[in-house]
Amino acid sequence: MIKFVTTHPDYLFLMFLIFFVVIKVIIQIINSDDGRSSGDDSDGGILEPDPVLDLPPGVSLPIDRKT
Repeated sequence: MIKFVTTHPDYLFLMFLIFFVVIKVIIQIINSDDGRSSGDDSDGGILEPDPVLDLPPGVSLPIDRKT
């Protein structure tokens, strides 16, 4: 093994890189939020019937004129 590593030093670099990536992925999985405790579900699943519009002053919705 030592002879192989001395003739191919990039192998050791790749082993450390792969080890680092595997550790980072494991840490991400452990620290990730699985979505079960999401704060977005506090409304009980009831959607608002009308959208909340944030229009600037002086701008209004168009009037639907039926002639």
